Amino acid sequence: MLEASLPEYNSIVIHYGEITLKRGKRGEYERILHRNIEKLAGMKVRRLQGRFVIDLEPSMNVADLLERIGKIFGVVWYAPAVRVSSLEELKERLLSLLPRTNARSMKIEVKRSNKSFPKTSIEVARELGGELASRLGLKVDLKKPDQIIHVEITEDSIYASLVKLRGPGGLPLGASGRVLCLYSGEAGSALACWFMMKRGCRVDLLHVHGEELGGPILDSEIMHNIRRLLEYALRIRIYLASLRPLLDSLEKISSEEKPMIKIAFILRLGEEVAKLKGYLGLVLGSRLESSSRFDGLLEILSMRSLPVHIPLIAFTSEEVAKKCEDLGFHVISDSRKQEYYPAVLDPIKLWESLEEPVSRAIRGLEVYDFRLGAEPKRIK
Repeated sequence: MLEASLPEYNSIVIHYGEITLKRGKRGEYERILHRNIEKLAGMKVRRLQGRFVIDLEPSMNVADLLERIGKIFGVVWYAPAVRVSSLEELKERLLSLLPRTNARSMKIEVKRSNKSFPKTSIEVARELGGELASRLGLKVDLKKPDQIIHVEITEDSIYASLVKLRGPGGLPLGASGRVLCLYSGEAGSALACWFMMKRGCRVDLLHVHGEELGGPILDSEIMHNIRRLLEYALRIRIYLASLRPLLDSLEKISSEEKPMIKIAFILRLGEEVAKLKGYLGLVLGSRLESSSRFDGLLEILSMRSLPVHIPLIAFTSEEVAKKCEDLGFHVISDSRKQEYYPAVLDPIKLWESLEEPVSRAIRGLEVYDFRLGAEPKRIK
C-alpha cells in the first residue's frame, strides 16, 4: 500500500455516515462534527456537500494528523488525497503515483456529488481506466484488484486517493449531552465510556478509592486507560471520592453483604454527584452473562431516579477483551471473571442508610480537569 504521508497528497477528505440519517438534527450534527475536527486537527476545515476537506501544507506531519482524525467520533472513513482541477491533471498525477504501488491490476471507483460535471461517474471511470491501462499496462479488475483508485468529483475540485482509512463512526462527540461513568479503572469500564462517546455523549468519570486522599491515584496504573480515552475526548473531568465514609458502617456487616453494600454506595454517590453537576445519567461497565447473577444490582438500580446506561451488558468477556485490546486499554485484573450481585433483602432500607456516608463522601470530593497533552489541573 502506498504510504499515506507521501508529499503528493495535498488534501484529506473526511466522510461521515450516520449523521445523514438524522433528518431534523443533521445540520446541527454536521456543525458539531465540523467543530470537533477543527479542534482536534488544529486547523481550518472546509465543509463540502457530504464531506469535509483539510488542505495540507508541505510542513505538516500528515501521518500524525491522520492518526488524530481516526479518533474522531462521527468520522466513518477518511483518506489522504490528491486534489486537482481537471481530469487531465488527474491523469498525469495518477501516472506518477501508480507505478510506486507495484500494482498489476486496478479498479476505479468514482463518486460525483457535482451533478453539473459534464461526464457521468461511469464515463470518468472508463476514461481514466483506459488511459492508465494503455500507458502503464495495468489490468482492470473489478473483483480483486491490487489497487483501488477512489475518485470524488465535488463542487470545488476532483479528489483521488489510493488508500481509505476507517474512522470510529457513530455520532459526533457532544451531540448527546453529558453522562457520568462510575469508573473502576478497569479496561471494561473504559470501554463502556468509549461506547457512550461513540453515541455522542461527553463522558466524565467518578472513581471511588479506598484512601484518605485521591492524589496518589493520578500516578497509578488506572491512568493509562484514562489517557487512551483522552485521545478521543480531548478533555475529561474526574471526580475522586473516598470509600472511607462507608468503611466504619461495614464493621458489623457480614462479609457476604459487604460487596453489595459497596456497590450500592457507589451507585447512590454517583447519582448524587450527577444531579449536583448536571449530568443526564450514569454509565456502568458491567456485563450480563447470567441473569441470575444480576439480581442484586437490578434491585439497587430500581432505587435510582436517573437513567443508567450499561453499554457492555450483552457482550461476552471474550468480546470485551478483544475490543479493549484493539483500543489499547490495559486490563488491570481478570476481565473474564464473572460479576456476581447477590439479592438484597431490603433495597429501600439499604439505599436510605447510605445517605449520611454519601454526603460525607461528596464533601470530600476531589475534582481534576484532564486535557490531552497537559498536566491534570485540580479544580477547587
